Amino acid sequence: MVKRDLYNYLGLALLVILSVIALRVWVYEPVSINEQMANQYLTKNDLIIADRNKQIEYGDFVLYKVDGKKYVGRVIAMEGDSVTYLYDLLYRNDEIIHETYLNIKGQPEYYTEDMTIETLTHDRHSVVPKNSYLILNDKRTDKRDSRQFGLISQKQIIGSLTFRITPLGQFGFIEKGLAQ
Repeated sequence: MVKRDLYNYLGLALLVILSVIALRVWVYEPVSINEQMANQYLTKNDLIIADRNKQIEYGDFVLYKVDGKKYVGRVIAMEGDSVTYLYDLLYRNDEIIHETYLNIKGQPEYYTEDMTIETLTHDRHSVVPKNSYLILNDKRTDKRDSRQFGLISQKQIIGSLTFRITPLGQFGFIEKGLAQ
């Protein structure tokens, strides 16, 4: 009787371990926010879960990889969008998008250089091509984003940051401060 119970518990433990590993490999990616990834919504040493299967939306924070290194940025434009930054204003599909998430009291002024999809792609595209994204950091002085790497392809995106594990005082879904 005791031996059979031991086998049942071991089988159950093995099933739980395999389930956690499967979720980690195919669904979720844990992300520890470093200083370069941090902004007013994500702070250094936060532990965040990136969902590999979530459909990406405007304003989402995404984890992506360029040359083997991981980065976090905000989705500004998606397939088919035209984008112009002019005099520090974002025009997406010829409409002004108010980036209220950048206007935080006590934060230094931000400035985004004038650019278009044409300038980022060296005149190869006038709109964001299929399976590509324009991703920018909230810290606009840090140009390690689409301004340096070009448009980010769907294959480079690991997942969308959705849930904060630590610190426990901020446990819950990620606030995005959506663009209006």
